[in-house]
Amino acid sequence: MLRENLKDSGEIIENILTQPLSVPGAVKEVSLLEAAQNYDPQNPLTSDLHKIMLSFLQFPEPTEMMIRELELLQEDLKTS
Repeated sequence: MLRENLKDSGEIIENILTQPLSVPGAVKEVSLLEAAQNYDPQNPLTSDLHKIMLSFLQFPEPTEMMIRELELLQEDLKTS
């Protein structure tokens, strides 16, 4: 059961990190993982990661849903 929970949780987290996002101002769809990997601290305000964070602020409902999903995963993993 623990192994199955870990596998399921891992797949959900991988999906959250690698799902392409359509972000205003980005040249193309970009995932959270890709944006983090390509983050340039020399140009933080023009980075895709910055644009994603702004999008999270502009659209709080989907952001809250993602946070809730991560909290549920955390609880599942604690009780496993």
